Amino acid sequence: TDIFDVEIWGCQEERGKDYATSYIPTEGSTVTRSGETCKDATPTINSEEGVLYAEISALVENDGIRLISLNDGTTGNIVQIYYSGSANKIICQTKVAGSTQSSLQYVASSQTDIHKVAFKYKENDFALWVDGVEIGTDLVGSVWAEGTLTELDFDIGSGSLPFYGRTKDLRVYCKALTDDELTELTTI
Repeated sequence: TDIFDVEIWGCQEERGKDYATSYIPTEGSTVTRSGETCKDATPTINSEEGVLYAEISALVENDGIRLISLNDGTTGNIVQIYYSGSANKIICQTKVAGSTQSSLQYVASSQTDIHKVAFKYKENDFALWVDGVEIGTDLVGSVWAEGTLTELDFDIGSGSLPFYGRTKDLRVYCKALTDDELTELTTI
C-alpha cells in the first residue's frame, strides 16, 4: 500500500474535436483562441510571373474550402491554393479581372497529410507541382499587369474562406521557377 502524489500540469482535454488544438493560457477565465494571423508580412509579389508555395495539410477531411492567396484585396485578381470542400482535392487557380485563366487540381489520398504544393504562374505557362511531381500544366492564359497583386492572405482576399489547417512553410517566389527547381522544392 504505497502512497504517492501525482502532479499533472499543462494537460489539455479536447472535447468534440477529432484533432488537437493549441494550448491557450486562460489565467482562471474562459478564453476562445483567435485564428492565426499573418501580420506585417510584406513579400515581394510579381504579378507577371512567380510561384506560390505552401507545405500544408487540412485539420480534418472535407470540411469546406480553405484557401491561401495572392491577390489585390479583391477576389477578382488572385492566385490561390485551396482545399475543396469534398473529394480530397487541392486546387490551384488564377483569375484575372474575375475570369479564370488557369485551374489545376490534385486528388490527394488524404487532406490531413502534409503536402508540398507549388503553383507556377506566368503568361501562357501555368503548372501545379505536388510532392515532387508535376501534376498538370496549362499553356494558355493571361496574367496581371505589373503591381496588381499586392497581398498574401490566408483567405480568398476579401476575408472569407479562411485557411484552417497546418502550415509548415509558405513562400512567394517573384519569378517562375524551372522544372528542376520545382522538383527540388516540392520533393518530400
